[in-house]
Amino acid sequence: MASGYCFSVCFLRKIFFVMICSFLALAVSGKTYERPVIKDYQKHLNRKFVKEKRLSTRYIIIHTSEGGLGSTLETLSRGKQVEGPYRTYGGHAHYAIARNGDVYQVLDARYRADHAGLSMWDGVEEISSHSLAIELVGFHYGEITDAQYRSLGLLVDRLQKKYHIPGKNILTHSQVSYGKPNPWYRRPHRGRKRCGLNFDRSRIGLGKDLWTYDPDVEAGRLDQDRQIYAIFYQPYKYKEKEPGIKVVPGEPEPTAALSNIIGKDNTAWNIAGEDYDSPDTYYKLPDGREIRGDRVGGDVGWDRIPAGTQVLLNRPPDEGQEGKKGPIFEIGRDFTAWSYAGISFNDPSTFYFFPNGGFVPGTRVVDWDSLLAGTRMIIGYRPPVEIQAVKGKTPWGIAGKSYNLKETIYYIPDRQLFTGDQVKDFSNLPRGARIFLKK
Repeated sequence: MASGYCFSVCFLRKIFFVMICSFLALAVSGKTYERPVIKDYQKHLNRKFVKEKRLSTRYIIIHTSEGGLGSTLETLSRGKQVEGPYRTYGGHAHYAIARNGDVYQVLDARYRADHAGLSMWDGVEEISSHSLAIELVGFHYGEITDAQYRSLGLLVDRLQKKYHIPGKNILTHSQVSYGKPNPWYRRPHRGRKRCGLNFDRSRIGLGKDLWTYDPDVEAGRLDQDRQIYAIFYQPYKYKEKEPGIKVVPGEPEPTAALSNIIGKDNTAWNIAGEDYDSPDTYYKLPDGREIRGDRVGGDVGWDRIPAGTQVLLNRPPDEGQEGKKGPIFEIGRDFTAWSYAGISFNDPSTFYFFPNGGFVPGTRVVDWDSLLAGTRMIIGYRPPVEIQAVKGKTPWGIAGKSYNLKETIYYIPDRQLFTGDQVKDFSNLPRGARIFLKK
């Protein structure tokens, strides 16, 4: 009896051990089968938003929000000012995925989200009435995080099974949106929106189940956008297409590189699409000047924007907000580190000063959306030098004639940060004070 009992216990222990090992193996391999944990954000939905059922559920549309988590959730749920007195009333996506992988449900999946605007795919127009929308917090010329891909994969798998959506019908907003004729295009055309250009479908297991061509461009309904073609369809140019679809001769050979820096092959239109002249789009010129999108045409001229100009999307107008103009910037709900620095957020010449004290260079920051509100930052500076009461270590000895300029930054150990023109007594700076000089 005792020996039989011992045998049973040992057998159960072995089974338990095998189960634990299997679980750990799955965890190490990165494969998980749990359902995504979804935070309900629906109570924040604008009361003026009118819920209505979709006509069908054919597609899942992936967006990049072109902003941080706070401003993304605010816009998706409450809406935003668009032009003049006109504003939207939210309901702009069903789900939002933060950069740490948290999933927020903004609108019940049964209802139509107002997310795609002027859109078409395979002859079907008004894609908002036929699709589910998922917003990835971030920018189309930046990176989608590993955590976002993990959560997105789980969420998409769940939605595909529930609504019977084929993998090839998981598309980006940049693929399905189109614009009306404008100075660049004589006919309706792709390229109105750029969001989702950095989405790698293979990261959520979609791989080969995809469209290898734009059906509306091939059918002549829309003109082609060079950048969208290069990213999504150029790799399949020489592969056989479906019967009845012919290859258009003389197709362009554009670059598919994503960047928010204007250059020979990267125009303001390539970066911002229809938002190129929006007051929420800022142009940071190589000389440091910043100009709002609605002023560039008159102040600079669209054909005279210098190469090296950085384009920053979805930055709320900051007139009258001196703290937003630098050289010391403050991170908040609307303004993230990316709002000010773009891809330079984690450069060694970008420095962050935390609300509870201390500072780190950008190389120590894993993700720009993880920084607390109230964190301050400076961009394009050399490593700090500690000020001492000895020759060559005084403010004058370190900075020379720049010691009292606005672009010279002083950090005081008790969490204070000053520009050179704000310091009243340079001979009485406390022990441990540091000076930051522009590169």
